[in-house]
Amino acid sequence: MNRPKSKHRPWNTRKSIAPPIASRSRDEFYHTSRWKRESKAFRQEHPLCEQCKREGFIVPSEVTDHIIPKNICKNPWDKSNWEALCKRHNLAKGAQDKKHFKK
Repeated sequence: MNRPKSKHRPWNTRKSIAPPIASRSRDEFYHTSRWKRESKAFRQEHPLCEQCKREGFIVPSEVTDHIIPKNICKNPWDKSNWEALCKRHNLAKGAQDKKHFKK
């Protein structure tokens, strides 16, 4: 059975309410092949979330994070400034960094 095509409704403006994800700014550094490769290798060496370990939990790491934000540190490739985090702790740390290091 074929489904009928939806009708164009000019009063329906839902599509224009939220900007598309592609229009949001993003840091190209984190989308380079070098970062993806080195980040993955770092997480293989550090398979657990560092913050969860400090809290007494065992949670796999999902993200490589800069301890001192990349925009402030002198060398973003310095692995002594990296830590492996789970997504939850990475989001929390990112929000805290934005508050603390506002421009």
